[in-house]
Amino acid sequence: MKIAFIGTGNRVRSLMAESVAKRLIREALLSADIYSAGVEPQGETLPQVLEVLQEKGYPTEGLRPKSLKDIPFEELDLVVVVCSEAKDKVPFHLSHKRRENWNLELPPEPNKLSFKRVLEDIERNVRELFKLT
Repeated sequence: MKIAFIGTGNRVRSLMAESVAKRLIREALLSADIYSAGVEPQGETLPQVLEVLQEKGYPTEGLRPKSLKDIPFEELDLVVVVCSEAKDKVPFHLSHKRRENWNLELPPEPNKLSFKRVLEDIERNVRELFKLT
C-alpha cells in the first residue's frame, strides 16, 4: 500500500502526518510506503515541528517539503489531504483507490505549544485511519 499526506506547503501538517504514520504503521507490524507533499511546497521544515516530533519519538530523518512531482502520485492507494486550503488544489486521479479530506487547522501562532496540539490531532486521525488503538 502507498499512502500520501498532502498539504499546502508541506512544512507542518502533512510532514507530521507522514512521520506519525511511518512509526504507527511500523509499530502495528503493517506494511506501507508513506509519503507527504505540498501543493505549494515552501522553504525548509520548521525547526519547532522537528523538535515536537522528536520529543515524541517520531522519525524526522529526511523530512523536508516536497512537491507532488516528488512522490509516486500515480501509484498511490490512498491520498489524505490534511487541510482545506489544499483540498481543491490536489488533482484526483482515478488510479487512487481512496481519498480522504481532513480539515486540520494551521496554528495562528507557529510555536512549540501550538505544534503539539496539531500533532495530537494528527495522531488521533492517523490512529483512526488505520484502525489503531
